[in-house]
Amino acid sequence: MHNWENLTRQANKAYSNHAFLDAIELNRQALNQAEQSFEYDFSQDPESAIAAATVSFFNIAESYTALGDYISANTQYENAVNFLQSLTDRADLVDEQRDLIVRTAGHIRFEWDMFTQSYGKAFALQSKDLMKVVSHTVIRSKNVIHH
Repeated sequence: MHNWENLTRQANKAYSNHAFLDAIELNRQALNQAEQSFEYDFSQDPESAIAAATVSFFNIAESYTALGDYISANTQYENAVNFLQSLTDRADLVDEQRDLIVRTAGHIRFEWDMFTQSYGKAFALQSKDLMKVVSHTVIRSKNVIHH
């Protein structure tokens, strides 16, 4: 956890300095650290282990939002939900751990709803623009293959 805390502090400093790409990279490293030590950390302190991963997902989403990349920010909320979902499939969970996961999922849902309310229109526009680019690329690829 110590390395995660260090990386998160560095990422927060980068974010404060508007170095959002650096903040994303540092938060990804922190998330990777949280995932690598998750089994041990979860067995010792489930709340801190889940919080570390969740905070990292949120911090990455926040940095993408600051960059105006709402699609990537949204993906981080999805990743956080998928992470928690993978935990609920564990056979070794005790009731307190399951309750913690459910509470955390509720918090993620709340944050995701706030994100959607604040940036939903911009997200929809980016998604539409992305789909246009993808469609255009696919059509071009099909034309190249057929000629």
